[in-house]
Amino acid sequence: MTKEQMFRLRLISGFNFAPIIADAIVDLSKDFFQSDNSEVCCGQILYLAISDEEGPGKPILDSKHVEVILTLDLPEDMDVYEKFGLSAYRQHILLRITQEARDQNALLTIKDLVKLLKSSYSTIKRDLKYFREKGLYVPLRGIVKDIGPSSHKSKIVELYLKGYTTTEIQRSTRHSLQSIERYIKDFSRVSILTQKGESIDNIRFNCWNLRTFGKKSTKNFFIKYKDGDNKQRVEELIDNINCFMDSPMSFQKKISGMRM
Repeated sequence: MTKEQMFRLRLISGFNFAPIIADAIVDLSKDFFQSDNSEVCCGQILYLAISDEEGPGKPILDSKHVEVILTLDLPEDMDVYEKFGLSAYRQHILLRITQEARDQNALLTIKDLVKLLKSSYSTIKRDLKYFREKGLYVPLRGIVKDIGPSSHKSKIVELYLKGYTTTEIQRSTRHSLQSIERYIKDFSRVSILTQKGESIDNIRFNCWNLRTFGKKSTKNFFIKYKDGDNKQRVEELIDNINCFMDSPMSFQKKISGMRM
């Protein structure tokens, strides 16, 4: 549902305006719906989604909505398409936009995904089943309250810490290598600063993509995996990256070649 459609329905249902009058008011109020989209980059769109503050069962029309920026096209997406095909391409974008919406305090629905990905309801349901079988979390409105704050990004890092290579993770999760390596790099930065005893504010300042692990679980994610079976893997990451002076190319070679 667009802003214009929602505004029209509220004029009719809330103020008892005749449809023709509601249409006239909408036409006269176009400026109201115009947003400053200077932050929207090529391949992105502005989309109206339900706020994550809204609980289940509330009618869409009565729910609070927020405007979010969703990335429907990146150069790396074609790498996924060429290696794994159309289904993987769609699933890759699905994971990204659902997480982007959540990062902006909104939650997409299956209907949103049908509209955004130009796919059928049954196709989206099949994709979600695939993710469940792989243990990947998709933050949709219908399930986010039950499952909690973890994300597919955390799952990817967890797979890496368990000894899987980036290529194996790519094959399993249908993510691009660039995304996988970025998530691991962000985790490494958080790990280094946490080990040094830095405050949450300093970690946020130095790690620009902190949302990878959520605002509340920055340190907890490192603490969870720094001991036990994952200790060696975490130590290898810390030894092989400098949070401030690392080279993207050399880091990419390191994490691509590391094995248990």
